[in-house]
Amino acid sequence: MMQILSYIGVGLATGVLSGLLGVGGGVILVPALVFIFSLTMKNAIGTSLAIIIPTAIVGTFLHYREGNVNFLLAIYIAIAAIIGSRVGVYLNDVLPNIILRRMFGALLLLIGIKMIIGK
Repeated sequence: MMQILSYIGVGLATGVLSGLLGVGGGVILVPALVFIFSLTMKNAIGTSLAIIIPTAIVGTFLHYREGNVNFLLAIYIAIAAIIGSRVGVYLNDVLPNIILRRMFGALLLLIGIKMIIGK
């Protein structure tokens, strides 16, 4: 029962932060899946991507209703991201979990610093 409540809590936090700030999969789910649910980085990344699909669909629809979606920009970036995703999955397959964890942590740290002190 506690595990199900943990799932629900992480899901609610992911949904709120995804809708509010546009974060969820990488920033919230991956660390939660690794540290709370003891998944490996590789499993956390794949699981996070599966979880974020319905979250992104609902969030996109609701933001669209508010006039907050630039579909042309989204289409161009999505096409490139789909191609890049294939490269990322390949790299995920060949890199060890510890390297993925360090890369992920460094990325979050750099983004956080830039968001706090950058323009």
